[in-house]
Amino acid sequence: MCSEATLLSMRGLLRLLPQVLLFDGDIYWQVKARPRALYHGVLLLLLLGVALGLAGAAGTIVAHGASPDPGEWARAAERGVLGLPIVQRLSAAERERLLPLLRGFLRRPQPGLHLLFTTPLGLLAGWSIYGLLAQAAARLLGGRGRLSDTLACTALAEGPRALLLLPFLPPLGPAALGVEAWVLAARFQALRAAQGLDGWRAFWAALTAALILAALGLAWALLWLWVGGRA
Repeated sequence: MCSEATLLSMRGLLRLLPQVLLFDGDIYWQVKARPRALYHGVLLLLLLGVALGLAGAAGTIVAHGASPDPGEWARAAERGVLGLPIVQRLSAAERERLLPLLRGFLRRPQPGLHLLFTTPLGLLAGWSIYGLLAQAAARLLGGRGRLSDTLACTALAEGPRALLLLPFLPPLGPAALGVEAWVLAARFQALRAAQGLDGWRAFWAALTAALILAALGLAWALLWLWVGGRA
């Protein structure tokens, strides 16, 4: 069970979230000075991840109930993609190689409670990997902060993801890209405080880590599609 001091600290962090959304960079200096800041940051991410997982699971179940038969949907989507002019220009052998990847992508997941686990775990994994990359980039650019400072500050910088809990913001699309940009801007401010960098160095550290993380995510997605297509 969480102690009373932990609950009070968590409430203090939650009160900082509006300032994260308003790009108040001073709050990261407060986080850096807090005792057990990293521990409370992890708890904050778990809370946010579980909330996003609940919202995602509920949305998936509702969408599945209102959607047509998954097999018919996949076959219709496959016919539509294969009918595209750019695909028609491919040779028969190339189209044959494309089909397994396409079917793996169109295979629709069944609704379930797995999002309650995968969402917080994915959020924690992305945050920790980004923190490690950002720490390395910041140190190369002259940063002086500890890894724990970077992780604690960037945990709070994930706060804009709470906007995805709003019912009119879908988890994919332009709105989600806007939230990602918001998070990146918050990470920039977090790294300035955590590492004591000037604006440009913090910008490049934040951007470099984000680009490497995006490349790793893309590689993982392509691997997943390839494995799914061969299954």
